[in-house]
Amino acid sequence: MKDVTFLLPAYNEEKSIGGLITKINELYSSSDIIVIDNNSNDNTAEIAANLGAEVIFEKTQGKAHAIFKGFMHTDSKYVIMLDADNTYDPHDACKLLEPLKKGEADLVLGSRLTGEKESGSISKLNVFGNYILSFIASLLYHPVSDVCTGYWVFSNEVVNYIIDVGIECSGFEVEAEMFAKVSKNNFKIVEMPISYRNRLDEPKLNSLKDGWKIFKTLWVFRFGSI
Repeated sequence: MKDVTFLLPAYNEEKSIGGLITKINELYSSSDIIVIDNNSNDNTAEIAANLGAEVIFEKTQGKAHAIFKGFMHTDSKYVIMLDADNTYDPHDACKLLEPLKKGEADLVLGSRLTGEKESGSISKLNVFGNYILSFIASLLYHPVSDVCTGYWVFSNEVVNYIIDVGIECSGFEVEAEMFAKVSKNNFKIVEMPISYRNRLDEPKLNSLKDGWKIFKTLWVFRFGSI
C-alpha cells in the first residue's frame, strides 16, 4: 500500500514488536513503518530497526507524546496507527482504509467490541468499562462502540489537524482526546469491526485509574471542567 505509513508507539515491546513488523512487511511491503520508542529499556528499538522499520525516539514519557512525535514524522496520505503489542491484526488495515479511499470517512476506528475477540484478550472489567466510556463518548460527541481502541486509520488532513491543535494529555487517555477533538471539528468518522488477540506480556493500562482519566478527558473537552 503506497502512500501509507504505519505508526507503532512502543514501550518495552520486545516480545511482540518483531512479529508485528514482520506481518506488516509481508502484507504491505510498499508501506513505511515508523516505531516511536518511548524510553524502552529492552530491545524494542533494536528489533524494530533490524526488521527495516524507521525508529525514532520520544524521551517525554507517555503514549500521547509518542503518538504526537510520530505524527510529526509522517506526511503520507494515510496513517495507520496500532499498538505495538501485536494484539491488533495488520490484515484488518486494508478494510479500514477503504472508507477513506472512497471519500466516505476522514478517520476510521477499529472496534474490538463489535469484532472477534480472542478468549481472555479483554477482561470483563475492561469490557464493561469500555462500554460505559463509549456510551458517554457517544452521548457527548459521536456514536462509537470502542472509544479506547488502539487501531486508528487517519487521513493526512486529520493528522495535520491534530498537529495544529496539539495533544494536551500524556497517557492512555490520548484516544479519548483525539476522538473528542476530531468529532468536534466535524470530520467524518467511521467505525469497523476488527479482530483482537491476547498480549504476550502484562497489560500496562490500569483499568480504574486510566478509566477515570479517560472519562475526565471526554467530559473536560466537552464542558471545560470537572
